[in-house]
Amino acid sequence: MKTFKPLNILVVLQPGLGSPEEYSELIKEHFPDKVKNGEVRVRLLQNGSAGAIPDEYLDTHIIGTGVIVERIPEMKDLQWVMTFSSGFDHWEKWGKVPAHVPLLNLPGGSAIPIAEFVIGLMLNLAKKYNLMWDNQKERKFMRIRGEELYGKTMGIVGLGGIGRQLAKRAKSFDMMVIGTDIQKLEIPFVDEVYLNDRVDDVIARSDFLILACPETPQTLGMMNERTFKLMKKNAYLINCARGSLIVKEDLMKALNEGWIAGAANDTQWIKKPLPSYLPPEDEIWEAKGLLITPHVSGWTDLYAHRFGGAFVENIERYLNSLPLTYVVPGFKGNQT
Repeated sequence: MKTFKPLNILVVLQPGLGSPEEYSELIKEHFPDKVKNGEVRVRLLQNGSAGAIPDEYLDTHIIGTGVIVERIPEMKDLQWVMTFSSGFDHWEKWGKVPAHVPLLNLPGGSAIPIAEFVIGLMLNLAKKYNLMWDNQKERKFMRIRGEELYGKTMGIVGLGGIGRQLAKRAKSFDMMVIGTDIQKLEIPFVDEVYLNDRVDDVIARSDFLILACPETPQTLGMMNERTFKLMKKNAYLINCARGSLIVKEDLMKALNEGWIAGAANDTQWIKKPLPSYLPPEDEIWEAKGLLITPHVSGWTDLYAHRFGGAFVENIERYLNSLPLTYVVPGFKGNQT
């Protein structure tokens, strides 16, 4: 490990997804003396594109960021980068991280809030809270019959950190839980585990189908006309993974023609501006029975605490010449 004095740390976040100051305060609280005497210097940017990094920041050694920092290849002394997310496929697509620079993430860092959010979406789809709220605004007193989660089957595509937290919570509603994984293991709170190549069975059996898997060549566009037709007519689809897992036109057709009962989508198809954007003129807004949320399922008051805590832990490990944790294994986004 090279020794730098000061150690220049850059924190970059996009507008609307928290404050860099939250991460800065965690660093200052953890290294008060080093920050005070100038051994550690923290610099902050809140920048949607992260392309306008000032020249004076090119001497950065460590980056913690919610967005891709486009000037990373110019940072000659950069030691490592931590993305404040669990997913890292966007970094692999970018493909410009220098070969010697490791990328860190926090697997399952958003699992608890996303699981809570999905349960909320399920309850809304079943109980029709949004319709009651619309009626309240119009002072319309109309009784609406809801559904129960009790006894229903939750199908989880991807039994990773999010999927497992979901299964745990589903059991409090006495739901049947099935799902897919890369290997067939006993997973707590999951009644039946299918291998990924049997995802069609999970799709066909589910009353609530939850997408909780990463974007891969196998999952890209996995929800399409064929797979929507496998679903029960009274089933719901919830996507808090990646917008690209769903063929948008096929989702609209499935909803508008009544192939499924409804859907909720927290991740959209357009990535600029980040994190996941849906312009007002997009036709999906008019889809029947669709709840659209603005990519906030993982963003809560504890977000900075979790991701910032892992960031600070690795800064300390770096300062003490210890191996970094949460390094993305087999990262394919490095420049060669």
